[in-house]
Amino acid sequence: MVSFVPLVLGGQAVYEGVMLRSNNHMTIAVRTATGKIALHSEPLNQRHKALRLPFVRGVVALYDAIALGLRGLRLSLLMGLSEEEKHIAEPHNFAWQTILGLSLAIVLFVALPHLISAQLPMDDRWALSGIEGIVRLFVFIAFLWFVGRSKEAQRLFAYHGAEHKAVHAFEHNASLSVDGLKPFPPEHPRCGTAFLLLVLLVKIALFAFLPVGGWQGVLMRIVMLPVVASISFELLRLGATKPIFGWLSLPGLWLQKLTTREPDEQQLEVALAALKELLRLEGLIVHSHNNSTRHSLTEGR
Repeated sequence: MVSFVPLVLGGQAVYEGVMLRSNNHMTIAVRTATGKIALHSEPLNQRHKALRLPFVRGVVALYDAIALGLRGLRLSLLMGLSEEEKHIAEPHNFAWQTILGLSLAIVLFVALPHLISAQLPMDDRWALSGIEGIVRLFVFIAFLWFVGRSKEAQRLFAYHGAEHKAVHAFEHNASLSVDGLKPFPPEHPRCGTAFLLLVLLVKIALFAFLPVGGWQGVLMRIVMLPVVASISFELLRLGATKPIFGWLSLPGLWLQKLTTREPDEQQLEVALAALKELLRLEGLIVHSHNNSTRHSLTEGR
């Protein structure tokens, strides 16, 4: 058992592993093909106090989630490769995959719902915004369900559950062991999935004030994303920190049934290694993981 000082952790699942972060550091733990756990860590730039103000911090959080998330995925992919495979892997392939993925997200979750609702013979903006929101929510849930059917996604979702269990264990001052992580649920109220769901719901109200038709409406919806993100982040934070507003977290927890799985012991070991390394960097524990190897990846940040 360890006595902790206040520290807010976040993270995500990566390729065969878990990324965890605080305000000061990021750590990634990956299970390699040899069965060992590889570790990578790096410091994070400190944000100006103005960027931590309410509503401003939501936009920063969205940027961090995308930028740091993509970096974590790329690093975890490299960590799982042998030295020979790393020389063969081409960075621009990952860049093109990222561009393709972001483009697909804009088409599926921004353009398609708007263009469908814009074709309806209605003038009521609130009704059209509601229909657009329902279509967007349906597409989002259907996408998660479809993706979750693949074995690769199910492993990723299990690591997602392991990441949440590690954060829960830290927040509840539980034993830093596999058995200490097991009792906690694979869902977490501050999960990015919950954030995305709140984004979809906030859009319904805000987008009722935007132009209805054509590509002008699509462009306005893209431009308004930072505003939507800032409001959604504050609602998510409110639901996670104030018991009276706990109901705000419930839809996100329900949706995480699609994006998390119960992890096995090996996956919990990986999440635990990432957590211990992060706490070591924060000066909260002395040692991290005895059977892990640390990687120094120097490709561009």
